[in-house]
Amino acid sequence: MNQELPEEFSDLSPFMHWALPTESLRLKKREESTMREINEFYAAMLPRAEAILEYFRAIDEKVIEGEEMPQEAQNLFTLMLALSEASLSVEIHRSHTVPDGMAWDVWKPEHETPAWSQKPKIRLFPANQAAT
Repeated sequence: MNQELPEEFSDLSPFMHWALPTESLRLKKREESTMREINEFYAAMLPRAEAILEYFRAIDEKVIEGEEMPQEAQNLFTLMLALSEASLSVEIHRSHTVPDGMAWDVWKPEHETPAWSQKPKIRLFPANQAAT
């Protein structure tokens, strides 16, 4: 699998081991990491967050116009998802785990279960009300 990042964010490549494909794996990574490792990742990513979001805004315009999102951009997005996990440890819990919380392997995000794709679509309007 391509683990590259966009060139302007290549300095974040040493942290690609945080860019895991599912929320469950990112939770596991956070809980199995030391606070030192979490803080190093957080300290590298946070100052770049605004530039990364600007990059995504530019990519979004291209994707809307029909271009496919490059794998490097998808990798960067997954790295940002990992930052959201790390930020919980740094900013809120001050721990690699959730104090008095469930372990990562007890909780399964609903969107990672087989039944998720079978759920009925959310309707913005009641079935008997026509959208105007």
